[in-house]
Amino acid sequence: MEEAYTHKDLAALCKVSETTIKSYRRKFPGFIPVLTHGKPIRFRKEAADVCLRIRDCFDKGMSVNETRKTLKEHFRESPAERRRVAQPSRSEDASPEVAGAGVVSQEYLDKFFATAGQMMQGMAGLATAQAKAGQRLQALETAMQRLIEVQQRNNETFTLLLERTTPASDTLAASSSTDAGGGAGPKADSGGPTTPPPVRARKVVNVTSPGGGVKSYTLEKSEAPGATNSGRTALERPSDAFLNTPIVIRNDQGEFLGVPGRMSLGNFVEVMVREAEESGASLSDWHRDEDTWIFTMQTPGGDAHALHFVSTTTPRGNLVVLLDRLDVNGEQTSPRFLQEFFRQVKDKI
Repeated sequence: MEEAYTHKDLAALCKVSETTIKSYRRKFPGFIPVLTHGKPIRFRKEAADVCLRIRDCFDKGMSVNETRKTLKEHFRESPAERRRVAQPSRSEDASPEVAGAGVVSQEYLDKFFATAGQMMQGMAGLATAQAKAGQRLQALETAMQRLIEVQQRNNETFTLLLERTTPASDTLAASSSTDAGGGAGPKADSGGPTTPPPVRARKVVNVTSPGGGVKSYTLEKSEAPGATNSGRTALERPSDAFLNTPIVIRNDQGEFLGVPGRMSLGNFVEVMVREAEESGASLSDWHRDEDTWIFTMQTPGGDAHALHFVSTTTPRGNLVVLLDRLDVNGEQTSPRFLQEFFRQVKDKI
């Protein structure tokens, strides 16, 4: 029987491992002749010389291509065996080849573990970045919550200030009235000079409605000290904090619209007063109905007009004064008429 070698025999002859012999066959399949393909695979006698030559070439540092050229010069290559090894059957060696998967080289393992290490480092970096992002998000949420709490406290403080300032103004007005009367109310003086009538400033404001109609408003302001309006003290007025708050109005969509530059209620009223003084109209004073401050006016025809202002907060948390409604002779006008009135006054700024 012809002499044959197994992987183990060739490994012992070349003084290398069986895995190395299988690597030789995988790299140079056509040069290592096979005798039988059973288990274990047996190679012809010439396979020993081929494996020794491959070992020597690799020991000299030659590449696979250089080694293949050397083998072609000294040995015959079998194309059939080369194709067979390129597409191995599942019936061939199962150790440590896996059903035709080939031998796993050390170079492949090194690359695999290097790539796996890089992936693990990347995942660790990603986990660290996610943890830091979570910490920053938590800090941001905490800061936002504190900001909301501070804004709420500011609104509560401002509301309390308005409530305290208004009664103080009422008390001052009552005290002034009492002092003027000597503490015993007004006294008739039949022998004294007659008190001259109060001086009034008048101004006419024309408001054009969307339908093209025009309404005139006579603004009248009493200059006499102690003058009253329907039994109310003339000194009754909103607090400075209320007057310094920006004025706004709502449009048909319910959005808040203000005056450019965040004009305050006091400045808005000053514009009407200035227009009244230029037109000779009369201007009445303020009075309060619970949480609403009402500024009343009279037209030349005698109609009574009242502008209602309330303190409110926008969706962004800004404290503003809302021109809520306009009444004519006690009846509320339409939102469109109120918006047109607001626009007419704003255009005079």
